[in-house]
Order: sequence, then structure tokens, then C-alpha cells
Amino acid sequence: MHLNQIASFLAVSKTLNFTGAARQLGVPQSTISRQISDLESQLDVRLFYRTKRDVQLTDEGRIFLPYAQEIAEAARKGTYAVKQIHEGMAGRLSIAVVGASQKYLSHALAVFHEKYPDIMVDLTRISSGESLMDDTDAPYDFWFIYRDMLLDSESFEYLKTHKETLALVKNAKAAAIAKKDNNKAAKSLASEKFILISEEADPILYMQAMNYCRTHRFAPQITNTFDDVSSVILSVNAGLGVSFLPSSLLDDTDVSKLEINTLDEESYTIDCIAAWKSSLLNPAAALFLEILKKK
Repeated sequence: MHLNQIASFLAVSKTLNFTGAARQLGVPQSTISRQISDLESQLDVRLFYRTKRDVQLTDEGRIFLPYAQEIAEAARKGTYAVKQIHEGMAGRLSIAVVGASQKYLSHALAVFHEKYPDIMVDLTRISSGESLMDDTDAPYDFWFIYRDMLLDSESFEYLKTHKETLALVKNAKAAAIAKKDNNKAAKSLASEKFILISEEADPILYMQAMNYCRTHRFAPQITNTFDDVSSVILSVNAGLGVSFLPSSLLDDTDVSKLEINTLDEESYTIDCIAAWKSSLLNPAAALFLEILKKK
């Protein structure tokens, strides 16, 4: 029994398709068939019922599945530990983060670095329009993302970090928006030009902006969209239009030219989370998780 056989068994168990398993592993279908056949011979059982149209796990296959998963996980953990020692690292942490979670993550990393200063941290900025979470390939130790981005899978765990509050921002020289009368504010917004984060870059934020407009019964005049927050803020600063942005992204921004109106309604908040693979292969990740659970 070897790891390639285990990998083939797990891939076929997931896809219930030999062609799909071969595509997933990047090998010929004949290789998958041979490895499954050899594994069945070594175990002296059938692991799959196979017809031209259907593939299903046998009772023996279902019993073997969790053990195969344990074997694969142990191999991944061992490989990671050996690699760290070989490269002389005290540890390395890889994190993906959306803009709205940057402030929370910054505080958590400050605590982590004070306690474990020799562990390297790699950060990757992602957008809520990206799909980077996968059952079989987890390129990051942690994802700091919107709750709605979380893959619906038992392979991942998460904890809620904070609620992101949306704000309506505009040039301070423009006509003031009534802060206590939402109906009046919404009516004045109907004539405004909107500059938003694009739906492709941040579909969740874009959807919240559209929900606000629909709730207050007006269709926004969207004159431009951008994939990055800095371009939106630059445009609003210049008086080219108004926008909806997460409040936390404005904390480290020069807001002297901006008028910021927080949307107090609960329906315009976004739940943010920290997510990780249940197996948590990286020892440094386990240390970081301890920090997160204490915050």
C-alpha cells in the first residue's frame, strides 16, 4: 500500500468517477484504475462497485475511507514538519484576507508576533469575488473573509471575528445628507452619482449597496466601478460621486475631505470570520488559532 494508491482511492471516493479523479490528480485514467485495482488486491476486497454508468463505494470501501483519510493527513503533516526543519524555519503562517478584515487581523498578528517573533507570516489580499477554498487543496492556513464566502464543507471550521458596518461616503463639500431622517437621505441619494467597488471584485459589498437602494426605493445612478478601494476613495474625494464602503477601510484613510454616514441598520452589516482547514496541518497555525480564540 502506498500514498498514490490512497490518493487515488480518496479522489474516486469524492468524485465517484474515475475520469474525474484522474483529472483532479492530473494523471491518466489508466493510472487511477491500476492503483485502485492494486489496492483492492492488497486488501483482498472490492472497494467500489463499477459499471459503465455508475461508481459506488462498497461496504468495505466505506469502512476503509476514514482510515485512508487519516493516512493522507498524517503524510501531509509529516511532509510539512520535515520541510520546516530542512528549511531552518521556526515556522511559517500563510493567511488570505479581504480588505474588511485587515484591521482585526492586524491586531491579532501584533499579539502573535510578540509571542512568536521568529514565525514568518505571508499575507495575500483577496477579494470576495475569488473562490480560493477547496476541500482537496488549501493554499492558506487561514482565511479572514466574509461569512458568505465560506465553503459549505465539513472540512473547514471558523469563528466569527467581527461585524463589518457599511458607511455611505461622499465629498464633504457636497450637499449634506440628513443623518437622522433616512427617508430624506434616501430621497437625496436618488439624484447622486455612485462610484462602487465592482460586483466582480466584491459581490457581497455590491449586493449590500444594491439592497440599501432597493429598500429605499431608488435605482442608483452608477457612473463607474473599480476593483480596488483606493480608486473609489480617490474618486469620491474628487467629488465625482458617492459610494458605500466598509467602515474599517476608512480608519487608515485621510477622511478630511469625506463626509461619512454609517448605516446603522443591522441588515447592512456583514459578518466576518476566520476560517481554517479542520486538519490544521501547520504547527504555527495551531499557535495562531490559540491567539484567535482568546481575542
